[in-house]
Amino acid sequence: MMEFPTTTKALVIEAYNANLVRALRGMKIIEKPFSEPQPGEVLVKMDASPVNPSDIAFLRGMYNVNKALPAVPGFEGTGIIIKAGDETSENLSGRRVSFFTQDEGDGAWCEYLCLKAGNYIFINDALPVEQAACLFINPFTAYAMFDEALKSGTKAIIQTAANGQVGRFIRFFACENGIKVINLVRKNEHVEAMKREGEPFVLNLNDEDFYENLKILTSDLKATVAIDAVGGEITGKLLNVMPAGSQVILYGGLSGAPVAMIDPLEVIFKNKVLRGFNLGDWMKTVSDAEVERISGYLQTLFIKKKSKPGFRHPFLWKTSMKACVPIFQICRQGRFFSGCEVSKGKKEAVSK
Repeated sequence: MMEFPTTTKALVIEAYNANLVRALRGMKIIEKPFSEPQPGEVLVKMDASPVNPSDIAFLRGMYNVNKALPAVPGFEGTGIIIKAGDETSENLSGRRVSFFTQDEGDGAWCEYLCLKAGNYIFINDALPVEQAACLFINPFTAYAMFDEALKSGTKAIIQTAANGQVGRFIRFFACENGIKVINLVRKNEHVEAMKREGEPFVLNLNDEDFYENLKILTSDLKATVAIDAVGGEITGKLLNVMPAGSQVILYGGLSGAPVAMIDPLEVIFKNKVLRGFNLGDWMKTVSDAEVERISGYLQTLFIKKKSKPGFRHPFLWKTSMKACVPIFQICRQGRFFSGCEVSKGKKEAVSK
């Protein structure tokens, strides 16, 4: 009979710190005990977990999820079920899963993790680990927001951070559904790269005539939905230039600044709306069957290579857990790390 572990190695944060460098340097590897899965739970041996902007915000104490410290971070990942809490569910052992969890318990940056039913989905064996690790947060966020935009009847979408991971998914979904996208970026090289990829409407936020050009495009293309990852003044200015009846969906705060510059007359007399999107809240509104359907659709896209999550810095927990992730280096360099030896308190990484 297989012996199940009673402890897990984990990367923990002992204190939130708005200074990201200090937050990262304060993290350490520990070995901690954990209980066997309860009814309705499964025990997962982790394969991989990415570092997302939401993880960084969590480390800084600037996210809507706060856990008792010390805490194991990580909101999503992938692994294999090795034990189920219900005897009737023992046939789950050996199945691959991807998961998203913001529960009070441990996050994904550990060796073993107990997951509640509803927090994980089964994945196709053909889906590579690196893609399975990133299946939830960015793809589901993009899918959900695009679906809401599509249901609104808009002919075009404006999006900030268009060259980011969510932005790439939005562009793909829009192409599949015949919706035009006005892509907003901050660097000329991103403008040129996206135009080479076939995107006809790309604007640089730093150009002097940006807002004039955006207003013209928005009017011509009848863009009544904007998807914004930035916040700050950009959010307000987007809402101001859009047609009557428009909405801005805010899902990120990359600017680090409060939303500003909204003209109240545009809201009052032109029926414009600013609202937020949070994946955790959205997940509570959809059925398990719908989540499975969306998951199947996304996995098919990845397996057929129609779309890729574009992973910047996922990491792998090795089977023997000889390695730990050099999170600080990952966040600074955006590389993919594995085989990171940990001995005598030192970390040596081989990047790929």
